[in-house]
Amino acid sequence: MTLPSVDAPVGDGVEVLKVPDFRRLWAANGFRYAASEVAGFALPVTALILLHAPPLVMSLIFVCSRVGFLVMGLPAGVWIDRWRKKPVLIWADVAYAVAFGSVPVAYFLDVLTVAQLTLVALVVSLAGVFFDVAHSSVLPYVLPRRRVADGNARLQTSETTIQAISPSVAGVLAQSIAAPVLYCFVAVCHLTSVLLLRRIHPNGDIARGKAESGRKFRREISDGIAILFKQPLLRLLLNQAALNNIGAGIILAMLPVFLLKEIGIAPWMFGLLSTLGALAGLAASLLAPKLRRRFGEIRMTLLFSALAPFAVLAAPLAGVFRSAAVPLIALAEILIGIAIVGRSVSTAGLRARVTPNEYMGRVTAAYSVVVQGATPLGALAGGLIANQWSTGTALWVGGLAMGVPLILLLLSPLRRYRTLPAEWEV
Repeated sequence: MTLPSVDAPVGDGVEVLKVPDFRRLWAANGFRYAASEVAGFALPVTALILLHAPPLVMSLIFVCSRVGFLVMGLPAGVWIDRWRKKPVLIWADVAYAVAFGSVPVAYFLDVLTVAQLTLVALVVSLAGVFFDVAHSSVLPYVLPRRRVADGNARLQTSETTIQAISPSVAGVLAQSIAAPVLYCFVAVCHLTSVLLLRRIHPNGDIARGKAESGRKFRREISDGIAILFKQPLLRLLLNQAALNNIGAGIILAMLPVFLLKEIGIAPWMFGLLSTLGALAGLAASLLAPKLRRRFGEIRMTLLFSALAPFAVLAAPLAGVFRSAAVPLIALAEILIGIAIVGRSVSTAGLRARVTPNEYMGRVTAAYSVVVQGATPLGALAGGLIANQWSTGTALWVGGLAMGVPLILLLLSPLRRYRTLPAEWEV
C-alpha cells in the first residue's frame, strides 16, 4: 500500500502519521522536545547547585529563557509569513545545538558561569521564537486544514510522553554525572532534528518576498494583531492564557528554588515530580480527544481552563506545610499536567480553523508575544517577591494570579457554545 503524501488529499479516516512529511516533522519535534525537557531540568540544577545562584538571579535566567517573544515575536511573524518555513526550522535547530553545546565545553574548561547560562537561555529563547512560529505555520502546508487538529493531538501526545520520561532519566543521570554534561545529549538531539527536517517538503510553502506583499512592515504586523483581537475565540484564548501565564511564570521560576534549595530534595526527586505531572498530562492527552468529540472543543476548553487555578493551590500550600511538601507538590504537578495538556488538546486546531494561511505566522507570533511574554514578566515578579519576602509568598501570589482567568471565562458569552460556530471558520 502506498502511503499518502501531501500532494494527494488526506481523508478523515487516514492516520496522520502515515503522511511522510508529517511523520518526519513529528519525529523532529520529538527530538527537539526531548532536548527541551533535559535542558529544562539541567538549567536550574546547574545554576542552583553548581553555581549557587540566588532566587533573584534564577528569576532573571528564567526571564531570559522566555523573553524571546517579547523581543522578537511580532517581526518574526511577518518574516516567517514571507519566508519558507523549512529553512527557518533548520537554522533555529542549529542555533539551539550551538548554544547548548557551549555549556559542557565551558564546564570541561572550568569557565562556566551564571552569565553564560543567562546568555544561553537568551539565545535559545530567540531561536525558539522562530522555531515555534514556523512550526505552527508549516502544519497547514503538511496536512489539510481540517486535519491540523489531529496532527496537533499527535504532537501533544508524543510531547507529554517524552516529558514523562526525560526529567526522571535526567535526574537519575545527574546523580552520577554533572548536570552540564547533559547538554551534550541536548545538542545531539537538535542535530538529529535538523537531519529529519531536511527531508520534509511542505506543499505550497513558498517565499512571498517583500516585493510580492506590496505592504509596509508595520502594516503587516498590525494586520496579524487585528485578526487576533477581532476574532472572538482568539481573543478569549489570548486573554485567558496571558493572565494564566503570569501566575505560571511566578510558580515555574520559584518552584525549583523552593524544592532544591529550601526543602533540599535530591535532583532525582525533582525529576520524578516533573515526571508525575507529565504522566498525568499523557493520560489527559489520550482522554481529551474523546471528550472533545463528545462534549465539544469549546466546552472542554472552558472545563480544563477552569481546573488550572485549583490545581496550583497545592504549590503554595507546600510552603506552609513543609513536612508534606513533596506529596503536595506531587499533587500540584499531577493536576497541572491534566489541566494544561487537556486544554491544549481541546483547543488543538482551533486557531488554524479561524485564521487564513497567509496570516498564520503573524497571528501565531502576535498570540505568542502576549501569551509567552506574560511568563517572563511573572517570573521577574516572582523573583522580586521572593527577594523581598519569601519563595512561599511568591508561590501564593502565583496561585492567586492563575485564578483571575476563571472569572473571565465565567463572564464570557462563549461559554454557551459547545463547538466552534461554522461562520467563524475560514
